[in-house]
This record gives sequence, C-alpha cells and structure tokens, in this order.
Amino acid sequence: MTSSDPENPIPPSESVGDAQPPEASPAQEIYISPHHLENANAPEDIRTSWGGTELLIFFGFAVVSLVILEVTLQIFLVARFHMTRPQIMHFLTTNAAYAVSFQAIWSCILLLFLLLMIRVYHGARFWTSLGWRAVRSRTVPVSTIYAACVFGGISLAMLVSFVSQFAGEKTNLPIQDYFHTRSNIIWLMVFGIAFAPFWEETIFRGYLYPVFARKWGIPAGVFITGVIFGLMHALQLWGGWVQIAMLIFVGIILTFVRARTRSVVASYLVHVSYNTFLFLGFFIGTRGLTHIPPMH
Repeated sequence: MTSSDPENPIPPSESVGDAQPPEASPAQEIYISPHHLENANAPEDIRTSWGGTELLIFFGFAVVSLVILEVTLQIFLVARFHMTRPQIMHFLTTNAAYAVSFQAIWSCILLLFLLLMIRVYHGARFWTSLGWRAVRSRTVPVSTIYAACVFGGISLAMLVSFVSQFAGEKTNLPIQDYFHTRSNIIWLMVFGIAFAPFWEETIFRGYLYPVFARKWGIPAGVFITGVIFGLMHALQLWGGWVQIAMLIFVGIILTFVRARTRSVVASYLVHVSYNTFLFLGFFIGTRGLTHIPPMH
C-alpha cells in the first residue's frame, strides 16, 4: 500500500458504481396518516387540512366557550341587575336583542378559532378551504345556477311552510316566545337574514361536511351534516317534531346543494333566500309587524 492508497480500500468484488443504498428499516419508513390518504382519494372540493381530530377539538372548544359565555353573562346580570336565576332564564328566552347578541358573539369566537386553526396552524387559505369559492360549470352559465339557488331557496321555504301548516301542530315552540314584540322580531329578522346563513354555512357545509364526506362517502356526509344541522336547532323547536324533521330535511337539501355544486356559495344562496322568504311572509302576514298574533 502506497501513501496514495486509501486507508480502507474497497474490496475487489465491489465497486463504487455497484454500491447499493442500504434498505430502510421499518422504523425509517415514511408514515402517511389516514387523513392524507383520505385527501388523496377525495374530490378537490372536500380536500382540507383538517380531519376528525380537529373536528373533536372544535366541538370541545365550542362547548367550553359556550359554557364560559353563559356563566359570564349570568354573573353580569346578577351583578348589574340583581336578577335571580329564574329571572335570568326568562330574560334570555324572551329578549331577542340579548339572545341574538349572545349568539353573534359566540359565533364570532368560533370563527376566530377556525381562523387560527386553518390559517395559522395549518397554513391553509381560510375562505377557500371552507368552500367559499365561485361555482364552476362548463355547460350552464354560473348566473343561471345562482338564480336557480335563489329560486330553490324560495321553493324550499314554501314547501316547509305548507307541510308545517298541513301537519297542524299547535305546540307552543320555545322560539315563539321571542315573537311577542315588534322589536324582538326585527332583531330575529336581521340576524336570520344577515348573519345566521353565513355563519351556519361556514360551519356546517364548510367545516364539517368535507370531513364526513371523506370518511364515509358523499351521500353519508350529506345526510350526517343535514341531521346535525337540524338537531342543532332542536331546542328552539322542542315539541314541534314535524318542524324539527323539516329542518333536518332543509339541512340535507342545503348540504346536497353544497356537494352538487362543490361550493358553499351555492348553499348559502339557498339558505339566505329560504330565511328571507319565511321572514318576508311573516312580515306581510302581520301587515308590517303591526298585527302580531298572540303566541300560545
């Protein structure tokens, strides 16, 4: 061996060109989570940066934040107005201004939480990830689709109103406690048209539906999301079983529109036109809220 020879020469039977990289051990294999596998096999509109784990975290946060808000509000009412608990419950179930404000604050907190999870934690686009994208079609003008969504929302409201009247349930629903003054109804109308459809479509059709659709398939995702949507309103309609069933039906239709068009914009148009038509009908039927029928 000369001074130029390497200290550890390559054996004659091997050469640099024949050298093979060592095989990766099982511990070194790349792990692909089920969430990424679901995304890989899913349509583009339901591929998201979140999965089932994030949904559980969101549900937990929603419950905890709701409890904290309720306790905070009760402490404020006791300290400021010296109310008893029965007075507080009566106040919250009959004063639409406070009820709507409470719901709006809680909704904004949940949207902020989603913003932190999606935009900051996952680094994904917020509105696009939640399905707020324009409807695309190669055969039908987009304006025609949007017009059909508005007409569909009105038709859905007419159908629900007809079935509810035909069912003939006379139960006094909890939500009817707000319909005894003109100011309460105005608060509900503003919230139900300007804010509720936007918030609910973002949460249900934007955040929840894609995970259910990837996990169990689009038909099951449509059904599950619609059922959850209807049951979330059950407390407001408790005792009106036909109304609850119809609201579940409405939730399924809204999610079907979201799945069919692959856009939350479409389901939002159906939702806002549905709410608007119902409130408009009530407004006309009460002659501009001047003849409000008694709620029993």
